[in-house]
Amino acid sequence: MVIDNQIDGQVGTLCAVAFGAAHRATPRRAGELSNYLEVADDLLADLLVIEGGTLRVREGAGLGLVIDPAKLEHYRLDR
Repeated sequence: MVIDNQIDGQVGTLCAVAFGAAHRATPRRAGELSNYLEVADDLLADLLVIEGGTLRVREGAGLGLVIDPAKLEHYRLDR
């Protein structure tokens, strides 16, 4: 089994990483989760980092993501 994403941003990538880490059979298997590197910008305040070929699950409650309010305001489409 391979965990991957299809041009997801960093929020979607965090979801895939958390899903893969939640199941005993998947955390040490290869994943294709670097597509977010092809996206020009993202909504996260603290960007994801791949180190040594590894994208780690964030610590803390939930997915461990923080949305940057200025970026959210910039990309809003409802106004």
